[in-house]
Amino acid sequence: MKLLSGAEELQGLLAAAGPFIVTGVTKSGTTWLQRMLDSHPEVACGGESKLNVFLTQLGPALREYNSTLAKTNDKIYREQAVYPPLGQAQALAIMQYLFLDRLGAVRRAAEADGKAGALKWIGDKDPDYKRELVSWRAILPEARVVSTARDGRDCYVSLWFHLYPERDPLAGENRADFVGRIQGHATTWRDTMAKFRKDADAHPGRHFAIRYESLLAGAETEMARLFEWFGCDASGATVAEVVARNAFAVASGGRRPGEADPRSFLRKGIAGDWKNHFDEECNRLYCDVAGEALAAAGYEP
Repeated sequence: MKLLSGAEELQGLLAAAGPFIVTGVTKSGTTWLQRMLDSHPEVACGGESKLNVFLTQLGPALREYNSTLAKTNDKIYREQAVYPPLGQAQALAIMQYLFLDRLGAVRRAAEADGKAGALKWIGDKDPDYKRELVSWRAILPEARVVSTARDGRDCYVSLWFHLYPERDPLAGENRADFVGRIQGHATTWRDTMAKFRKDADAHPGRHFAIRYESLLAGAETEMARLFEWFGCDASGATVAEVVARNAFAVASGGRRPGEADPRSFLRKGIAGDWKNHFDEECNRLYCDVAGEALAAAGYEP
């Protein structure tokens, strides 16, 4: 029987290139990092597959299937029933296939861009991977993970303007909404940083953590470290080309870092902007939840 949807071809992907994922808290530089990775001649990185949406629906679907199967077996077949319930092994296989399918699209785009035969690594960027990172480790046991970190307060401010570009956070009626969401975001940020540390400890050599602030201060240095970790060309010329092609001024259409465009996905491109939008109460609320985690990650509470 011929397998559908190019399954054999997809399986061959792993023989030619290693898989990886890029994830991080929303607005922590994952898109910038994905584009720099994708600009390397030996790497292809797509964004964003949104497979986590499928993963979260798979559990309920399997339970519904197993319930229906059990009712049929009990009512009709009983001891003659031959179909066991579907379990974790089948769920992991389904998600692994879908991930490979998405990587197939990434590879085709890379080959169209002239990278045919050169790819060493192929992956996907999606902040959603962080939500079910333990599950994705089971689905992709040999994959590498690249995580991004950024001061959680900057993540929160950047996300606010991404959602509400025309709303000054502390002005008038906006303040209650802005302040009311701070501790929820701080909890997510704190727990995500803990999740990344745990994953790095559990998978030595297969987790690379990178800071947004370090990329801003020295993108060539940080990307050279990352490409060396991947075992790719990390020469000065290659890294300089990757960084220059994805500089803020290029990606934003000519703005320099710090020149804000509230309606742009690339709003400002700086670190520490939270200080322009947090007052003492905002900072206290955030640090009440995530102060120790901020300090542990090298950020001043």
